[in-house]
Amino acid sequence: MAHIDVSGIDYFLSDGTQLLNGVSFKVPDGTKTALIGPNGTGKTTLFRIISGDLTPDEGVIGRSGNMGIMGQFVGQVRDDSTVRDLLVSAAPPALAAAARAVDEAELA
Repeated sequence: MAHIDVSGIDYFLSDGTQLLNGVSFKVPDGTKTALIGPNGTGKTTLFRIISGDLTPDEGVIGRSGNMGIMGQFVGQVRDDSTVRDLLVSAAPPALAAAARAVDEAELA
């Protein structure tokens, strides 16, 4: 069973321009996936649809289990968070506990 199942997604911008047309793919459970492409092609919009922040004009999104999405502007927030911190926050509990143990050992 797919962890994410994107089927026939269409999305139109407010001016009527079609940004996404019939987008379909599956991401199997337990995989890590990246979406790479030129600026302005709808990557962020697609992620916002997958995460439930936007509603597609057509199509269906199926999600199961836990999902972590790394935002486009990571590092823009002025705090001490790292990419590692973000990944650990979305990691399974056992992996997050192991990361905390490593942190504690490094500080000891």
